[in-house]
Amino acid sequence: MYTSDQEKHLFDQGKSLLEDTRPLETQRQDMRKLREVINYADWKYYVQSEPVFSDYEYDSLFRRLKDLEEAYPAEITADSPTQRVAKGLSEKFPPVAHLVPMLSLDNTYNATDLRDWDRRCKEYAATSEIEYCVEPKYDGASISLLYDDGKLVRGATRGDGVTGEEITTNIRQIKSIPLSAAFAKDGIEQIEIRGEVVIHKEVFAAFNEQRAKEGLSPLANPRNAASGTLRILDPEEVRKRRLSAVLYHISYVHPQNNSSPLSGEEANHYDSLQYLYNLGFPTPVKEMKRFKTIDEVIEFCGTFEARRDDLPYEVDGLVIKVNSFELQDRMGMTSHHPRWAVAYKFKARQATSKLRRVEFQVGRTGTITPVAKIDPVPIGGVTVTSVSLFNEDVVREKDLHIGDTVLVERAGDVIPYI
Repeated sequence: MYTSDQEKHLFDQGKSLLEDTRPLETQRQDMRKLREVINYADWKYYVQSEPVFSDYEYDSLFRRLKDLEEAYPAEITADSPTQRVAKGLSEKFPPVAHLVPMLSLDNTYNATDLRDWDRRCKEYAATSEIEYCVEPKYDGASISLLYDDGKLVRGATRGDGVTGEEITTNIRQIKSIPLSAAFAKDGIEQIEIRGEVVIHKEVFAAFNEQRAKEGLSPLANPRNAASGTLRILDPEEVRKRRLSAVLYHISYVHPQNNSSPLSGEEANHYDSLQYLYNLGFPTPVKEMKRFKTIDEVIEFCGTFEARRDDLPYEVDGLVIKVNSFELQDRMGMTSHHPRWAVAYKFKARQATSKLRRVEFQVGRTGTITPVAKIDPVPIGGVTVTSVSLFNEDVVREKDLHIGDTVLVERAGDVIPYI
């Protein structure tokens, strides 16, 4: 998104603004500079994971921009960093139709499945050679973003795949998602982008730790936490949960013309995500790989699964896609899934055990949490003996009894659950 010269300029500009002690009314002309510097800082922090300012410096710049915009409200722009935070919603989220249906993915679980899929791909594409693109399958909540004239105008949940819920206000709280992007330079008037809202493992752990201190039940896993957060009516609470996003698919572009890097005979998935990344969007380009054969894909799947816990976000597999857009169009899709993409699911980190007894823990606020004591069982490299049941409703919903055989799952460092 930025050249090294641009980065140096914005950093120096930020430092200069921090040292400016002039009265606020004389800094009116700095509003544009402040927006540029803060957007740059957000990109470095949330997309590149390389903070360039201390928290105090960032907060100082943000506060000055906010003060200036309050003093001169007519000069507030829709893509200003201050406009991510909005007033609460008073009604439920309205339904909204996706421009292109959000289909599911067909699943594979082993090398045999992948080879069968490779054979079908070559039959549908009528070719013996296909380049595949492989990227992580993030375990979060699916979203669809719509940009008109370079501005984010709508964010939606997946819903039933045809119609989702409009959650634009909450999407704007996710700082890794740009509020505007330079699509106009490539003649793109409207673009729909798909992705996943996720929670960083460390953020999720800290959030659950805070809930425990407050006597509240911990959230079961990052996926449910991300999905639930997107439907909170208070965007300020959404902002506090520090969601992130990964964008992995462009579903619609208007107009379609060969002057765009997303069109033409050579256009492909890998380059499209690199294109978004260069515009400041969070995409899986650092983990994404291209392969000429399915055997190379299979080998990569095995090595990647072995290091899944090293990633900052939860993943439950890999997604393999035919790289060429021309071949994707030739192959088409079913009513359920695209023929040109498939999910390779990792082995579930689950095990069965016996429920032996239940103990009750009392939090500092008096909240009582039932904890299941089970026969020791290894899951995900850890021996599990205790499983939180969260509250009485969970016990009733699952109809749990002493002596039951229960299926326990543990994903990474997440609390085990039944």
